[in-house]
Amino acid sequence: MSAKVKDTAIFIDLENVYYGLKKYHMDPDHPDETHNLFLRLQEYYGREAIRMVEAYADFEQLEISMMSLQKKRVHVHQVYGNGRDGKERKNAADIQLCLDAMEVLHQIPEIHTFVIVSADQDMIPLLDRLWSKGKRVELFCLYDESLSRSAQLHEFCDNTHNLFEFLNIREFQTLSRVDRLIHNAVVQIYEWYHDPNNIGKSYGSTWIKNDFMRKFHVTDLEANELFTKLLKGKYIVPVEIEMDDKTYYGYKVNLSHPQVQLMVKIAGYKVS
Repeated sequence: MSAKVKDTAIFIDLENVYYGLKKYHMDPDHPDETHNLFLRLQEYYGREAIRMVEAYADFEQLEISMMSLQKKRVHVHQVYGNGRDGKERKNAADIQLCLDAMEVLHQIPEIHTFVIVSADQDMIPLLDRLWSKGKRVELFCLYDESLSRSAQLHEFCDNTHNLFEFLNIREFQTLSRVDRLIHNAVVQIYEWYHDPNNIGKSYGSTWIKNDFMRKFHVTDLEANELFTKLLKGKYIVPVEIEMDDKTYYGYKVNLSHPQVQLMVKIAGYKVS
């Protein structure tokens, strides 16, 4: 029996995907295989068909292990950006990705399927060029408000995949701003208690609201409304902590709440 031809090349704009998923407290190298981008791609296309998996990012800016990716047979490319965050961050990874994909197009003709993982509209010329050269082109991207409706990316591909569905997190695809804040707040409170510096401490309402304003860039009124929604929806519950013969009052996430369990699991934590 002849070996199966390795005719698939996967190119991941990891910086783009990382920050896209970060809004949902989602790690592309998730500990759960059903949510792990790299393992899901290998499962979907088959290891025997994949010639290469290339991932591009400024890894100094990302909280992700290069060694973990390399163990998954992912070839990592360190691409230095401008070192800034948010709107000021310039993604240089997509440029290097396009250059390498074009090099593979011309130097490895047996590659029939090009898989691009990114939601960047700058990829359209690459997708069009690969497709016009007779290659099969498949695109993976997050179908949320960050994806331009005018881009019509599907017109430049043989197939498009919704990363929310592919990574089994479709529950987060249609989150409103309020729902997103609730999700972020739940994970924020959960992670506060996981911080070694906070062992034995209580997270009081004033501190919680102040952190909401600082981390989510909301007003004092919005922070109060968010805290009220968490309480009324039973996403959080009051707790009492005894320390130095004193009682301190605070709030923890309600891990008996199904939605809270899902949020915490998607963020990469095990819920017993």
